[in-house]
Amino acid sequence: MRRNTTDKELVSIKLFDVIDKQKHWNDEKIQQAFPLLKANTLSNHKSRLYEQILVSLKLLQSDDPGIRIKDHISYAELLQRKGFYLQSLAQLSKAKLIATTFKMDILRLEIVEFEKKIESRYVTRSHSQRAKELTDESSLLRSKFYFEGAWSDLSLKLYDYYLKFGHSKSEGQQKKLSAMFKESLPTLSDAGFEDTIYKYQCYVWFYYISQDFSRCYGYAQKWCQVYEKNEVLIESEPEMYIRGLHNVLSALFYCDDVNRFIENHKKLKAFTTKHQHRFNENQLIQSFIYTETANLNSYIVEGRFTEGARYSDEFLEKMKQFEGRLDIHRIMVFHYKIASLKFGSADFSGAVKHLNIIINHPNISLKEDIQCFARILNLISHYELGNDDLIDFQIKSTYRFLLKLSDYHRVHSAIFNFLKNSVFMDRKMLIQDFKILREELLDILEDKYERRSLLYLDLISWLESKIYSKPVEEIIQEKKLAKRR
Repeated sequence: MRRNTTDKELVSIKLFDVIDKQKHWNDEKIQQAFPLLKANTLSNHKSRLYEQILVSLKLLQSDDPGIRIKDHISYAELLQRKGFYLQSLAQLSKAKLIATTFKMDILRLEIVEFEKKIESRYVTRSHSQRAKELTDESSLLRSKFYFEGAWSDLSLKLYDYYLKFGHSKSEGQQKKLSAMFKESLPTLSDAGFEDTIYKYQCYVWFYYISQDFSRCYGYAQKWCQVYEKNEVLIESEPEMYIRGLHNVLSALFYCDDVNRFIENHKKLKAFTTKHQHRFNENQLIQSFIYTETANLNSYIVEGRFTEGARYSDEFLEKMKQFEGRLDIHRIMVFHYKIASLKFGSADFSGAVKHLNIIINHPNISLKEDIQCFARILNLISHYELGNDDLIDFQIKSTYRFLLKLSDYHRVHSAIFNFLKNSVFMDRKMLIQDFKILREELLDILEDKYERRSLLYLDLISWLESKIYSKPVEEIIQEKKLAKRR
């Protein structure tokens, strides 16, 4: 802030110091620090300070390829205005080399259009094929953008769909999703880098929403392999590679493929450990989201709930450093995973605490699946705690909520009926009822859309823990061990 300081900048420096000392923004205290300045004058100083901070941030990121390209373009514009056309073209040539290396085709097209402008208006004595080269390059880039745009539009549409509706809940919903997907598919593909990545993103989202996790895993693997074949691309876009690994791990988590999950979890941790020293702020946030999601999932997929519940307290401390910069969807998912770990470790009060954060959030339209199963898990947690007086109210409240969302399924009905009938019975006399409910649920879960409940809550293992008088963590670990063998 103190570089090239003049008398006129002293107010900006003092303003920066005042703001820097605040934990939370407070306009009144800022105004009190400048009693001689009118509100509109102080506002102008804030704007000027903001611009100075942006300039300083740009200087700190001068090695970023995108910033380097734009700097060369700016130099080329200055030289062109001064009439130094060949020097201007030399700057554009440097910019194009960086853009080509790092697959930044939008900037590359801007450079080509600038080159065309110079070549068409001024005598540069370029070779005879120069005009054809530039027009061919421009045409090629424009066609690539068409395909990239089509794939990226579809990817964003699928992401928005998932945030609103979660996984497909019925055959009718799946047909609508498939129709939307097929209608939006580009008829051809240029098979360039960007449209290939967007293409794999689209298929990852489609199969993830459709609950076809094995195919989702296949496309996520292809996504990662594109980056692994080119180390330069990983270095320029590490967050996209990390996101690809995140999708690999998510698919394996839902496939319950413990061995491959562990293998790819190690790969993600090794990559972030090696590269995080040069991550920018955005990349650090994305790295935190994906690595911590994998960390929490690792405890669930391996059945290490008690260990995971202890780790969740450490995780919540880590999350504080990104307070205000994580979207509410991610935060709700984190709280549900922590609640699952607490439930699996028999800390039912801890589970209820985190489930209530989800249930009481005002924006219930965000991630409806999480909202639904948070209420189911909350019901079962209160049952385990012996809060019989709350069960009846909770059942009615949850039932109304699911009807409002049109998300009432046979699994829900079976759980509701069991809890309603057994809440005031002697728990020691319920073994046979637990067995009956288990058989009923196994029959219901033959329907692939009813199996969606297992993505969020292992009801069968919970029932078996009651039938065999074992902790649910022990039941799940025995199953995991048998499967891995």
